[in-house]
Amino acid sequence: MADNPFGRSESAGSRGETGLRSLDLTGRERNVRQAMSTLTRVATAFARGTRRTLPFLVWRKSRLVPQSVSIANPGADLGEERLALHAILQQEGGQAWAQVSLNDISLGLILEGSLGAVESKGDFSLGPDLTLAQRALSGRLIRALSDDLLAALRVEAAMGPMNCSVYATPRDADDHPPKRDGLSVDCLIEGAPGAVITISVQAAALEGNSEDDEDTEEAQGDPRMAVVVQDIPVEVVAELGRVAIGLRSVLALEVGQVLRLSTAVDDPVRIDVAGLKKFTGVPVVSRGQLAIEIRSRLGD
Repeated sequence: MADNPFGRSESAGSRGETGLRSLDLTGRERNVRQAMSTLTRVATAFARGTRRTLPFLVWRKSRLVPQSVSIANPGADLGEERLALHAILQQEGGQAWAQVSLNDISLGLILEGSLGAVESKGDFSLGPDLTLAQRALSGRLIRALSDDLLAALRVEAAMGPMNCSVYATPRDADDHPPKRDGLSVDCLIEGAPGAVITISVQAAALEGNSEDDEDTEEAQGDPRMAVVVQDIPVEVVAELGRVAIGLRSVLALEVGQVLRLSTAVDDPVRIDVAGLKKFTGVPVVSRGQLAIEIRSRLGD
């Protein structure tokens, strides 16, 4: 991690100016569609994770709402003096990358909420720069959000650890990061118009995960798979009844005592298949053994 979270700056005129470029779809349409599906799941998991990182959203009765996936969508113009904050995540020895970006409105809201403000002033926009205290707190917060993104990527896209660097991007800066192909999702903060947290991920990294999913789907569609699945043992349980007794009574149980079940002798017996309720039946004797005769299928 960089010691100085704002050690270099880059243009924030649009999301395209923060290093994302249009994705070349030649011959890759199917993979990109699958990658977009993966990023949708990542964004949903990321939004859930932010409830722990940004607890003030709970008392604001707000939440993060992911929008649809876009292909390097340049986003809205931030204006001449607007500030944005970005956490750039990069794998060591690899090309995979991801990014979390806060526009000035979301950054102002997060700073206000994290400092314990009870009543909102309604205007969360910031000026062209941050105070030293704001820089320290916002750097810590966006790194926490990047951890939420990494956790979502680990679960939904099987991506490993990444290093994090944080950058502020005033519009009048001259420094630009390398151009990268990416997919993005805008996550809107409810109740705060214009407040957006954007997550972006390298398309190729998501495509690699999607290809694995595709191979699995093809294997499941193989006719031979259906034959193999039929030989898998499945546990079938017929439940005669249940009874709940206190621990004192359990400790006092002795041989010869009778436990009364909640079911009557003519009540139907529940039959579970692989832990799911599937049938009902009645107890019978078949060839000298206790058995269950299936009488109905649940849902019929």
